[in-house]
Amino acid sequence: MRLICLRIILFAFFSGIIISPESARAGWPWGKRDTSGLKKHSPEWWEYTGSLPVGSRQVYRHGKLWPPRPRPTDPQQTFAQQFHSAHFWPTPYVENDRNIIKVFEAVQINQGWKNVSTLYGYHFDPESHHLTKSGREHVLWVVQNPARRQHSIHVQASTERSINTMRVASVNNYIAELSDQIGRPLNVLLDVTSPVTRPAVEVELYQKAWIDGMASPHISLKTSNSGGSGQ
Repeated sequence: MRLICLRIILFAFFSGIIISPESARAGWPWGKRDTSGLKKHSPEWWEYTGSLPVGSRQVYRHGKLWPPRPRPTDPQQTFAQQFHSAHFWPTPYVENDRNIIKVFEAVQINQGWKNVSTLYGYHFDPESHHLTKSGREHVLWVVQNPARRQHSIHVQASTERSINTMRVASVNNYIAELSDQIGRPLNVLLDVTSPVTRPAVEVELYQKAWIDGMASPHISLKTSNSGGSGQ
């Protein structure tokens, strides 16, 4: 009797799987292909399932989204892949974020080194367009800086070609004098840029104008007679 009941239960169970609408749409549960159209357990299928996002899925049931917060709606990973994600979490998913930060950091570092190795207009004499004392000292600092990562010096480009030619020639001549300290080729490149700071002379003028325009501070003194209080 028990054997007959067990057979009836198993027959009803598998019959429900076969004739249910969900199974009819999805295909036989142990079929060779799933909703992705790939052959199960093939290298392409494992690569596809392994690339699926981890975590729970959002499903639509009884007129509601479960859970209500945004979640992936892709097929779930296999049990082995879910165990791998839980065991090694947050690797390798955190590596993508770290690599993005490293890329941004490298861009900022390179831009910073480019800024400190740039000769701006105030590094040149306005008449002869040769390097001033501060300009030569800046070139010397770039050459002697042990932590420098740039193999070139940038010169702020002017709107006139003749000025650019004289500036680059002045820098190249000074670099030739420092050839013993350089030890490696140092290129001089024009760059369309502008200083991110202000010259000290300009700052001094603004500071002086601000001080000269300040109103004289004073405190009004108010006295009150106590009417013979004697104090």
